[in-house]
Parts: sequence; C-alpha cells; structure tokens
Amino acid sequence: MPAAIDMESLDELEHSVGDDREFVRELVETYLDDAPALIAHVASGISAGDVERVKRSAHTLKSNSASVGALGLSAMARELETLTSVASTEADDLSNPEIIALTEVIGLEFQHVDAELRGLFPEPIDD
Repeated sequence: MPAAIDMESLDELEHSVGDDREFVRELVETYLDDAPALIAHVASGISAGDVERVKRSAHTLKSNSASVGALGLSAMARELETLTSVASTEADDLSNPEIIALTEVIGLEFQHVDAELRGLFPEPIDD
C-alpha cells in the first residue's frame, strides 16, 4: 500500500514555516481534528441532498489534505468536489453510487492518513 502522506510535501510545509516543527505539529493536529468533521459534513450533506454542503466540505478537505501532504486524500476530495460542482448537480444526484463509493473510500483513506500523521507527530510527552 502506498504511503498516505507525501513526505516531500510535508517537508515543504515545514520549510515554509521556517522549519518550525512544533508549528507544523499544531497544523497537523488541527487538520486531524477538523478532517473527520469535514468528512461527516460530506456524508450529512449527501443524506440531506445538500449539494452546496458536500461541495464546500470536499473543497476544504481537498485543500487542507494537500497542505499536510495527504495527496491521495486530496485527490479523492477533488474528484468529489468535481462530481458535485457541476451547475446541473441536483440533490438526487448525490445518491449516485459513484459519489457514495467515493465518500466511503475517502473515509478509509483518512484512517490511513490519520495513522501516518500520528506516527510522524506522536503526542508530546509532558515532563
């Protein structure tokens, strides 16, 4: 199985913040806190037939995932965003099996991303 995190992207992020690994840890922790809610918003948006909620949540997940090196997850979210961004997307279209399957795969991929990031940034040990 390929890595869920692209180390080059993560290194670029760290370099872009002045090699402040502690700040990167905070960004990663925020991402790990926020991403499950975004995935839940996608699922609830599909259930509610709320195309805008699905599209907005997929867009945010795409951007946030890319910033921490979760490029596979970002690509999946981009695909979901594309599937739901067409002006002709109706609430009924959200029950499309392709959208449902993609949403399930996004949830599974996030589990891999979560595990890898937690491995790279283990909880700090308080003295």
